[in-house]
Amino acid sequence: MAFSRARPAPTHRASRPVRTRSALAGVALVVVALASGGAARGANNDLHLLNLCDFGGATECPWVMRAPNGAITAPVGPDADGQARFRSLMSELGVVIAPRLQTPADTLGYAGFQFSAELGVTKINSDRSYWNGVASVDPTNPNAGRPSSYLTTVGGFVRKGMWFPLPAFEFGAGALSILGSNMYVLQGYAKLALQEGFHGWWLPSFAVRGSASQLLGTDQVDLNVYGLDVLISKAFGLAGTSRLEPFLGWNVLWIDAQSGVIDATPSCDAFAAHQAMATTDPDKTPKGCQPAQTGTWNDTLANFTFPQQSVITRYRWSGGFKLKMSVLFLVGEYDFIQAGKSRDSKQPEAVRDGSGSQQSFSLSAGFDF
Repeated sequence: MAFSRARPAPTHRASRPVRTRSALAGVALVVVALASGGAARGANNDLHLLNLCDFGGATECPWVMRAPNGAITAPVGPDADGQARFRSLMSELGVVIAPRLQTPADTLGYAGFQFSAELGVTKINSDRSYWNGVASVDPTNPNAGRPSSYLTTVGGFVRKGMWFPLPAFEFGAGALSILGSNMYVLQGYAKLALQEGFHGWWLPSFAVRGSASQLLGTDQVDLNVYGLDVLISKAFGLAGTSRLEPFLGWNVLWIDAQSGVIDATPSCDAFAAHQAMATTDPDKTPKGCQPAQTGTWNDTLANFTFPQQSVITRYRWSGGFKLKMSVLFLVGEYDFIQAGKSRDSKQPEAVRDGSGSQQSFSLSAGFDF
């Protein structure tokens, strides 16, 4: 059970019409943020996992094994280096979509709720080969079209304090858009304050939080991120008109990535090749296919998935502040994420996460009642 000190009743309270208008304004702010994210979308940061193959300047991935007549001789399978690149890419992308703290240890109170618009910028190691796996990169010339060193997300969040199922309980849900892509993220969390409300004492507030994120908008991967946070904060009054709450947190992330089906020969339509009559005439061969594939389902051997890997773990340190003035608030946060080191226990090659350390910066603003 949480150890909480009862909060004194406020000496003044906004009337219901004012609170209603403020709530509507908060919703409008979230809608504007999401709309801005949609307007900025492109395709450069969308996933294209076939690029994780080392083309070596060739026009086709060497994972595709062909006979002299051009027919594919065996199902396509990524090599160990390709699997390592997949693990490292999912590790860094998982950090990008993981829920940030954006709150101190104190909950909103059982009657409290909050609307916010959020902006986040996360550093990625875009010069490394695993970031070839995005649409902007030409696999035959991977040094061209590199992604930016930072991925930006915008979105909105709703948070609500509750007494049930546990005292000093808070939950939140929201959505983010990854700019420069068609991908978006659904997020949620639940937080339990173990101690809160002793603002006039030296005691800080403590809380634990569980969170989850799911990446949507791509068929390349099914990516889910789960987190467990421990956080501490302390509130200070400022001139009797506002409150400042610095906070610190430590977080472990579990990143679960499962590959979708990838076509290693996207220029050849397997159905069109099957429907075409067998011929040795190149002029009658479906575009992008080999003459030996016409009239057959041979090109379906090019469909593959990256082998399922064990969960990736990352560790994150966070620090920030919340400034509250009446019903308005602003949150700033900095995160440092340690380099990935986990290994895939499901594969004999023991594929390792080679992701580098990352940093993120985020701002959140809105209405806190």
